Amino acid sequence: MFEFIRNNQKIMQFVLLLFIAPAFALFGLEGYSTASADANALAIVGDYPISQEEFDQVKRERIEEARAQSGDNFDPKVFESPEINRQLLDTLVLQYLLQQSVQKQYLTASDKALAEDIARTPLFQVDGKFDLDTYKRELAARGLTPNQHEANVRFGLARNQVLDPVLRASFFPETLKTQLDDVQLAGRVVRVKSIDLAPYAAKVDITDEQIAAYYDANKSQFMAAQQADVEYVVLSPETIKSKIVVGDADIASYYEQNKARFSTPEERRARHILMDAEKEGASETELKAAAEKVLAELKANPGKFAELAKQYSIDPGSAAQGGDLGFFNKGAMVPEFEQAVFSQKTGALSDLVKSQFGYHIIEVTDIRGGEVQSLDEVKDQIANEIKGQKMTAQYADAQGRFAELVYEGGQSFDNVVQALGVSTSSFNGLTQAAPNAPDILKDAKVMAEIFSADSIESKNNTKAVQVGESMVSARIVNFTPATARPIEEVRNGIVTRLTQDEATRAALKDADALAAKLDADKPAEGSEVLADFSDAKTVSALGAEGLPGLVAQSVLNTGVSELPKAKVIGLGAAGYAVAWVQNSAPSSEIKAKADPQVVQYYENIAGQVYQEALLLAARDAMKKRVEVEIKKTF
Repeated sequence: MFEFIRNNQKIMQFVLLLFIAPAFALFGLEGYSTASADANALAIVGDYPISQEEFDQVKRERIEEARAQSGDNFDPKVFESPEINRQLLDTLVLQYLLQQSVQKQYLTASDKALAEDIARTPLFQVDGKFDLDTYKRELAARGLTPNQHEANVRFGLARNQVLDPVLRASFFPETLKTQLDDVQLAGRVVRVKSIDLAPYAAKVDITDEQIAAYYDANKSQFMAAQQADVEYVVLSPETIKSKIVVGDADIASYYEQNKARFSTPEERRARHILMDAEKEGASETELKAAAEKVLAELKANPGKFAELAKQYSIDPGSAAQGGDLGFFNKGAMVPEFEQAVFSQKTGALSDLVKSQFGYHIIEVTDIRGGEVQSLDEVKDQIANEIKGQKMTAQYADAQGRFAELVYEGGQSFDNVVQALGVSTSSFNGLTQAAPNAPDILKDAKVMAEIFSADSIESKNNTKAVQVGESMVSARIVNFTPATARPIEEVRNGIVTRLTQDEATRAALKDADALAAKLDADKPAEGSEVLADFSDAKTVSALGAEGLPGLVAQSVLNTGVSELPKAKVIGLGAAGYAVAWVQNSAPSSEIKAKADPQVVQYYENIAGQVYQEALLLAARDAMKKRVEVEIKKTF
């Protein structure tokens, strides 16, 4: 199954869009209805312009959804194709068409239908029943208010009234499915003979005259690259930093000013019991009284904290652990909770602490951290930080000075070395391919300066070039121009190439002759001419029985009306294959023998394609009621 999917990536990319496009329909369009100037619109649907910003936002969302669905198999290049961009824009247009069709037809959904739809949503249910607290919590987690969500759902229900005829018709007619199967899945029965190049190559005898002729005609292939022995200097932030000296007094002063930075953050471990502060059917007074009752029981029996947390706490993350929240530092909890925790002593119980989540009863169980490191412990760290700060201030001036000095130095870096304390380095045999060169010399800008006509001719220092945070200048000490390598150095390569060419021509000649004989004789099963061919194999869109991809593709491209037909397929260095495509195999036979998961996958694709066609037809019908102008082509 997975081999089939790998070999049909274009289909997979198309299906990806079919699956993610409906994601637009999950929410109302108020988030995308901000009007922008028509002149900058990608499309105008009735009174609504679709802006580039809106399109980009939707595209980013679709990319993130696809990334989440596909994991490591996600390829962002899928979204770079014009086809995908057109489909995304079409989907936005369709949503606006739906929105305006709903408005023009004054469609809406009743309060009863709205309530029933929300109640049926599994996300808002507990034990199969709608739960109001869960509903509010899940919406809040998604940044939605109940009013916003209900408006979205109401629009969706109204929109479905427009699409209802399409949705009812979205079953895949059996007759159409059969016709599509016959076109897409009908197989070909084929026998194949491989023609290896090795026997032909063994008979080839290449002469000196052939070698010389090939060498003279293709000298550009055998040129040794120009190369240079170079000297260079590099100015980096570390060069400046290494020259800076920091005194003990500066280190001590820095330590006193930043002592808080050298303290390990205080962390506290706490446990809590969380009880309702708001609940349908109960007053605030009743809920607070219930929490105070538990607090009183705890004060009377402190050892029952874990037991009561498991019994009463509504915090699902900590209740099962007896209310334990583990260690945390400041900033990890809501302000009311944090203030209580970091003001308590270990083992003490808090009074009721009210937060947005309810009433908390808190006990701090452990404290760690908060110790200040000594000056000796952080002395080296501080010295390094001070050097870094001073280096930042000095480096910009040093860069300007470096550029001036390498220009003034002519054919020497002595003045740069003396003024800035840099050191010279050298590299011999530098070429523009530069596989073994230092990374800084491999930079394209540096390479262009070194091998410029002026640098080669004058051997002066190149201008200073910025590479990352560093600057570099180089000069050529010795230069060797590009020259043709001697024929003896490349002789073996030429012989290999000429042998391959002649073997290929001879093999192709025999393959063409065999194919012509097959087409002329149309041999029956058991014929002598087919003796060296493989057993009959069936090739289809659902499988190729181990045949090379090039062979399978060529065989499947053979029209039924052409059969039987011989085909010659080039396999590169592996030679040729002669395929005798004998007859077709009906789609029913192909499906019966294929992996059921692959067949189901194919049928799902076909059904999705059919439903997409119906949606496009619905879109075209809506365009008759709402004017659409597409202003951007991809």
